[in-house]
Parts: sequence; structure tokens; C-alpha cells
Amino acid sequence: MFKLKSYLLLFSLSTVLLSCMDFYFENKNPDLQLSAIPRKDSTEQRFIVLSDWGFNGGLDQKRVADAMVYISEQAGLNFIVTAGDNFQYSGVPSSTDTLWKLNYENVYNDSALNVSWYPVLGNHDHYGNTQAEIDYSILNPKWHMASAYYSFKKAVGNNDSILFVMLDTQSLVEEYALHPDSSEFDSIPQYKWMKNTLKNNTTKWTIVVGHHTLYSASAFHGDTPEIKAMLKPLLDKYKTDFYICGHDHHFEHARDIANYTDYIVTGTGGYVRPVGSNAHTVFSISKTGFSYFIAKPNSLKMFFVGSDKKLIYTYEKKKLPDNHR
Repeated sequence: MFKLKSYLLLFSLSTVLLSCMDFYFENKNPDLQLSAIPRKDSTEQRFIVLSDWGFNGGLDQKRVADAMVYISEQAGLNFIVTAGDNFQYSGVPSSTDTLWKLNYENVYNDSALNVSWYPVLGNHDHYGNTQAEIDYSILNPKWHMASAYYSFKKAVGNNDSILFVMLDTQSLVEEYALHPDSSEFDSIPQYKWMKNTLKNNTTKWTIVVGHHTLYSASAFHGDTPEIKAMLKPLLDKYKTDFYICGHDHHFEHARDIANYTDYIVTGTGGYVRPVGSNAHTVFSISKTGFSYFIAKPNSLKMFFVGSDKKLIYTYEKKKLPDNHR
């Protein structure tokens, strides 16, 4: 009898807690057909996140680009975000180097991909001239990289918007080596900027994009301790919706069940490595492709899309109307 009463009390408390939540998660494998995705309408933002893609058209890079064209034509596309390693393996030396044609202009040249690109830097980009990737914005109106770290917003619906916080995580990893104590983090300009950006944010949705993983089930890189120490307390405190990265070459959706943020690894733009799963893994697979997002005022839906032009996985995060941070 005592066990039954305890169970009923626990159930009642759970019901009360759930009724107070202003969001809920829906997580499933869909009918894996691109035809299941309706065409976009004017109130939505649809975007691709591509990472670890710079192989000069080699390996699976061109197949991934072809799949990007296909989903843009079938479902619609507003812009593209990259999560770094835009040039494998040694970055790019200048904003006019021939690598821009070999790696970018000649690969993503279909009119379906003639949209704005918002990149971040990866560790391989740091092996070259990172300023060259910033300066390329002057030469190519599609490439929007204001600085090594920056933010931008996109409107959804009539009154809502998404904030994208674009990080240079390689620099954060290097700075952490000099300032490992959390009491010193505010002395790091990028960290202080990121904290203030999240603190002062009033948008409906917030997406942080970096290159290095926070959670990853790969045996190659796995979790990045420096990024976890610096970013996770801020992501938790300011209820960031997604942290999206590459670095490990697989698809993964991970989550710390006690907190709000979803962690997406999508380092699949050219080639992949094996992946497993761990306590944080919701879904993982080793396959080339990209992530595709549909943003509406009250929902953000994500798809993992393979280079074979098939849907692999979908996840939807929802909020009640008028729920802003």
C-alpha cells in the first residue's frame, strides 16, 4: 500500500511539473522520404548546416553538395551555416587563392545553393590564414563572415526570430590552456562577448554554432573538455536551444537529460569515421550528408540528410506561443 501511495504521489508531482513546462520534445524516426517535407512558406526559415566539408570536391564532398541542391529544390532553402573545417587539411593561404574555386565555388555552384553562407572556423582552418576566410566576404557576396566570431538573426513568423551565435572554438580551446580557472574566463574577449550576447538575448530561438564537440560518442575526438567547461554552464543558464558542431565526422544528436540544450554533431560534409553511443546519445550514425532545419515561430525541426538524398533522422523541438527567454 505504501509503494502504491508513493507511486501515485510521484505520478502527481510529475504531472504538475510537466504542466508547467513551456516546451516539449518530439523525437522519432520519420517516414524516411524527402517527399515527407512540405515546401517552405514565407513565415519559415529553412537552412542547412554543413561541416568538415573542404576536400576540393573529393571524397564525398560533391555527393553531399548534390544532395544539398536536391533538398533545396524539393523543400526550399534560405541560407547555409557551416560549422568549420571549411578547408581540409591546411586551411587557405589567402582570400584569392585557387582553393576557393576548387573547394567552394566549383562545388556549390548550382543556383539552388545561391543563398547566403554563414561560416565558422575549425581547427583545420586555423592551420592556414583565418583572416583570409573573413576577407573573402568582401570578394563574394554570398560569404558572410564578419569576424572570427559573430552573431546574426533571422526572422520567423511576424514577431519572432532566431539568434545564431557563431564561435571560433579553436581560439577558445587555446585560451582555456592559458585561463583554465572559470574565474578567469571573463578575461577572454570571445567568452565575455558570448556570455553577454546570450545574457541580453530576447529572441524566441537561440542556436550556438562552433566547430569542436561538447558531447560526442566518437572514439576519435569525443567530448572536448575545454568546450564543455566554458560553454555548458552558459548554454544551461540561458536555455540555448541547440549547440551545433562538427569536428567528429559523424551524425549525432545528444542531450544532457537534466538540462535544456540539444547537442548536434554534423561533421559529415566529406567523409566519416565510425561512431558509437553513450549515455548522452539520442541517435548516432556514420554517414556523409548534412543537417536541414525548418524554423517556425513555435517549432524547430531538424533532419539528418544523407549524401544518397535520403532522410536519416528527424527531431522536433516545440515551444508554446509567446514563450521568449
